[in-house]
Amino acid sequence: MRFCGFLAMKKEKVIQEQSVLASELVALLGDNLLEDLAKSLQADKWVIKLKTATVFKLVLYSLLDSERISLRTMADQFTSMPFQTLEQSILGQSTAHSSLRDRLINIDVRFFERIYDKAFALLSAQYGSKQLTGTYNIKRYDSTMIAVFSHMLKGMQVGNTSRKKNQVKLTTELTADFEVRMRFFKDQDHLGEEVALKEMILSQTHDSSSLIVFDRGIKSRQTFCDLKELKTQFVTRLNENSRYKYLRQHAEVPDKSVGDLQFIQDSIVYLYGDGSKLFKEEFRLIEVKTKKDGKKLFFLTNVLSEDAQTIADVYRKRWDIEVFFRFLKQEMNLTHFVCNDVNAIMVMIYCTLITAMLILVYKKQNDIKSYKIAKIRFFKELQAAVTLELLDAPGGIERLRLILKAQLKKDP
Repeated sequence: MRFCGFLAMKKEKVIQEQSVLASELVALLGDNLLEDLAKSLQADKWVIKLKTATVFKLVLYSLLDSERISLRTMADQFTSMPFQTLEQSILGQSTAHSSLRDRLINIDVRFFERIYDKAFALLSAQYGSKQLTGTYNIKRYDSTMIAVFSHMLKGMQVGNTSRKKNQVKLTTELTADFEVRMRFFKDQDHLGEEVALKEMILSQTHDSSSLIVFDRGIKSRQTFCDLKELKTQFVTRLNENSRYKYLRQHAEVPDKSVGDLQFIQDSIVYLYGDGSKLFKEEFRLIEVKTKKDGKKLFFLTNVLSEDAQTIADVYRKRWDIEVFFRFLKQEMNLTHFVCNDVNAIMVMIYCTLITAMLILVYKKQNDIKSYKIAKIRFFKELQAAVTLELLDAPGGIERLRLILKAQLKKDP
């Protein structure tokens, strides 16, 4: 796949306009970058056919084109006319699904991790933006679970019946509309969010512009105190029956309802932990009641400078990560793994995140409402750009003719 050749475009000259082409986004990950990284890692030592860069492109192509990706569908994609048009170095070649499985199990996962880091950095620098009136980068945290076959990969035991589910956890940070960091856990110790979410949050760098948002998976008062001590700004929710000691009013609440919320209090409080233990660390507690059903909600934060409505709006933005998980599972096939080997799983996760970030940037920049439509348009546009490049190149028509002939020989 000629990642760097689309429209004779240089990597450093990605357009700054609102709209963006799929080919321009893919061009950020140029062939030279892929080849240089594979060479530096010696990722293709002793490899004859399934070069690391080719596997990377095949997985991305399959994620874009397939509703349910598998080793067999990937093997079929490898010999398809569209993919061999994109990756002309494999013209006339074929591969077996078992060969792909073996390659994914043994391939150097560092290659995919570094490409992911590079994509994250390039896309964030080019398209990243602060939210909340330009003041904060809102970072949403949550986890999602994916089932695995217990006889192939030991994961977390979920449930308390004799037919326990075996799953792995993907704990995620979502910043802005597309910047994604994810950690993979398969050990039982990380089943609880108190461990997994806290570990993920503390592993990231948070500056004065960062505002992290997480749900009630983290309940530990000590964790709240730790975050405050680290000067990590956060917004979360407390359970309705949480106990606290009122200290003083922080701000007046609106007399009238704002949107669908009626604000009851905006106070500075101490929190009680287990038993009668009182944590003498000041936090801000905002209590609201929903107009629809009268349900009370309690938002906890250490941010004092924003008004209560803004804090409530920030917590609402946490829902974006739930929508993102739905996108990964429904549109990016992240409901199962093509191979239940840890190395292969990590490869698929990195490729899925790279592909997802490209589509999400494309969706955002082109103001497309639907994730599904964004993915379809991205793929069709990318295929059109590569075909045009091939036809415009010297001898391109003849090369396309050879690809089509090879395809006819393969299909009866």
